Amino acid sequence: MIVSSSMHRQTPFPFTEELSDEEDDTNKEDDNPEELYLVGYVQVQVVGLQYYNGTVTDNEMVQLIREPHNPYDSNAIRVDNIRGERVGHIERYKACNLAPLVDQELVVIEGVVCSNSFRNRYRMPCNVYIFSQLPTMDFVEQLIAASGFQLITPMEDGFVLQQQEAMSAPEKDMSREERKRKIDNMFETLIQSSSKRQSMEPSSLITCKLMQHQKEALAWMVERENGSGLPPFWEAEIEKGSKEIIYKNTITNYSSKDRPDALRGGILADDMGLGKTLQLLALIATNKPGAVLSPVVDIVHSPVQKPDEDAKPSKKRKKLEEKENRSKKGTSKPADKSLSIADPPPCPPKLGGPRATLVVCPLTVLSNWVEQLSEHTRQGSLDVHLYHGADRAKDAKTLATKDIVFTTYGIIAKERNLPNSLLKKVHWLRVILDEAHLVKSPSAQQTRAAVSLKADRRWAVTGTPIQNSSKDLFSLMMFLKLQPLNERSFWTRTIQRPLLNGERSGFSRLQGLMSAIALRRTKETQVDGHRLVELPPKVVTVYPVELSSEHRRVYDQMELKGKNLVGNYLEAGTILQNYANVLSIILRLRQICDHAALCPEHADLLAAASSSQGPSLASPELLQKLLAQTGEEFDCPICLSPPDSAVITRCAHVFCQRCIQKTLMCDKKSCPLCRFPLTDSDVFSAPLDEAENESDTDSNVKSSAKIDALINLLQETRERDPSIKSVVFSQFAKMLTLVQQPLKKAGFKYVRIDGSMSVTKREEALQAFKSTKSKAPTVFLLTLKAAGTGLNLTSASHVYMLDPWWNPAVDEQAMDRVHRLGQTREVHIYRLIVTDSIEERILDLQERKRQFAQVAFGKSQEEQQRLMRVEEVQLLMRL
Repeated sequence: MIVSSSMHRQTPFPFTEELSDEEDDTNKEDDNPEELYLVGYVQVQVVGLQYYNGTVTDNEMVQLIREPHNPYDSNAIRVDNIRGERVGHIERYKACNLAPLVDQELVVIEGVVCSNSFRNRYRMPCNVYIFSQLPTMDFVEQLIAASGFQLITPMEDGFVLQQQEAMSAPEKDMSREERKRKIDNMFETLIQSSSKRQSMEPSSLITCKLMQHQKEALAWMVERENGSGLPPFWEAEIEKGSKEIIYKNTITNYSSKDRPDALRGGILADDMGLGKTLQLLALIATNKPGAVLSPVVDIVHSPVQKPDEDAKPSKKRKKLEEKENRSKKGTSKPADKSLSIADPPPCPPKLGGPRATLVVCPLTVLSNWVEQLSEHTRQGSLDVHLYHGADRAKDAKTLATKDIVFTTYGIIAKERNLPNSLLKKVHWLRVILDEAHLVKSPSAQQTRAAVSLKADRRWAVTGTPIQNSSKDLFSLMMFLKLQPLNERSFWTRTIQRPLLNGERSGFSRLQGLMSAIALRRTKETQVDGHRLVELPPKVVTVYPVELSSEHRRVYDQMELKGKNLVGNYLEAGTILQNYANVLSIILRLRQICDHAALCPEHADLLAAASSSQGPSLASPELLQKLLAQTGEEFDCPICLSPPDSAVITRCAHVFCQRCIQKTLMCDKKSCPLCRFPLTDSDVFSAPLDEAENESDTDSNVKSSAKIDALINLLQETRERDPSIKSVVFSQFAKMLTLVQQPLKKAGFKYVRIDGSMSVTKREEALQAFKSTKSKAPTVFLLTLKAAGTGLNLTSASHVYMLDPWWNPAVDEQAMDRVHRLGQTREVHIYRLIVTDSIEERILDLQERKRQFAQVAFGKSQEEQQRLMRVEEVQLLMRL
């Protein structure tokens, strides 16, 4: 029986989530499963130390692991150190009270070994910190009290001192604005972290001349791969009175005589369009087993120093930063100055060892790798294999003998659970994750598959390592196998939680980590007073479009009805409960701005939404229509990846079929988003899409104002210079289909890429567009989802964005397919925006997102797409 609480308590301390700038507490759901609050801590004894080899020291963070199948105690809670070595178990009579709370998912527990001179070889004291969701905090507190525990809560006088001793609390918190500024600027200033850079010439297998910033990246990557220094946050000490070297992790206080493995790899976070693919090809060709490396040349830059408001830190803060700077670089700190600790010599790849490099990338990016390989390496010098399709290798030995093996995230995810997976059998020289932000969800199949691969060297490559939150980096730590930060509990305790609490130590650690393992340059980065790369100008023009009288009437009717409906939701406070209806209305308005033919059922759908009293009344037919038009625009909220075998629930939420099935196997059969009760019969499969492909639309379908504006702009460009090529982006594949007939009528030759096309067809379209022949296509039709990243389209110089997306980074990535290295012409971007419409307000929303820098501390992009904030809905609907 749940005991109700009348106890008055102060506002609890949130530790795993924070409000973004654009919302307040009233907009936050209390039952968010990711949001935990500190209830307090209890003191226990860890027993059975004599039976295990794991060691710990004072104030060391430890892992607490439930062992429900322990043959001696079904309530057992095991204690491990950061290396996963067993230390002991929580004493039985206290574990029996904690274990049920953990098993029922009422609490999450974390441990810190206490400072105690009375510890013996059989037992030691430990503080167990208890976290709970907000609705259950009082209940949990009462259960703990009823169990006889002395719970020390955050409101008690002794708590702060204990927490400072155990958690190393900082001297001062940062404001929210300061936190955002520091995170947002962190990657931009990585290039300025040192005045000394190094350069290296690539192997002769690379046929082109690398730019200076690419040579510097090569030298940095080779040093990261072959160096034998300590990983970030580790330092070596020589114990007083002995000559033994002790290796200590400075953020968890773990100490060991065993030297931690060097981190061979890191994060290549260069901006889009700076040639990351070529830099990686140079690494593969240069740092091969048995290769003779070119000498490294030191280059001294004079970077422009940016002023920092914290220019005069306190002595205490200086000491803290000096200590963490030492540990992030892996430098040694001998206790005896007469002794020194030298790092082992470099360890380049050896003959007879692993040889093959596995490159994992999205399907849309494969063609770019193939193109770069053909253009920039000596023909036949690298043995390459495409592990995709029917012609893939059939045995692991064949893969292991290749220089490069290309595959996709989809393939590694599908093979993750196969016992005979060839990708898992091979011990790779290196694994490269291109567009590595796609593995930002730790629970996603492709993330787990990437982590499970065996490799000596690991690289995460992405222009957006932190897309929305510093939590995005945790999956990369898992892949890089950076102990102990590849364990969720230690990442949360040492990086994420201090960041969200505004503790300077959190930012200092994150900055130190990124400085040690990441390289980031942008197109605007200045070295010695000059930009890193000089690209032709990019001119962005917002081109206003006036709807025809017929389409304006349809739009105004839809907006008025939608405005009234959403206004009713706002007044009743039920906008999030009816969010599927809100999304449907917003989607219809956006589609009408492109072409009314995109949503011929608009009246029926709106009527159904208006009559619905809640998600339980939604019909399968309505849901299937909604999925048919919106399924491609959302990620599965469970795995945070594009839906695989998409299904939709009766409460109008889209999931992967496998993900929602696993969820419904739990005791609580409800929607993970809205908590609406669900059964298997409330989940509907997506209807089969009618094949559109590249077939022309019915010639009787009328044009739209936006299509007419596009054709006029293309014709004006052709009159000025017939050689100019153009790229047309839309989020709606059907919109591209509607554009095709007018393009033909106007005499334009075009090609197209969308999500329905095979790799072969994509490559054929890409090569046709890049051709310089007189009859080659001059217009490329692309969907944002299928071609917004990875492609190199520098043969074009004009870009037409037919519709804006919520996240400005998505639009900018699409633009950078054209504005990148290799571009020789001035790039013109035209954003076709319908006046007095929701599209204008989406542009306002994009600008707000830039200003508020949601990259650092907002909800994830997927969550923003699923649960748009109330004020954003008000902005879009003019309420």
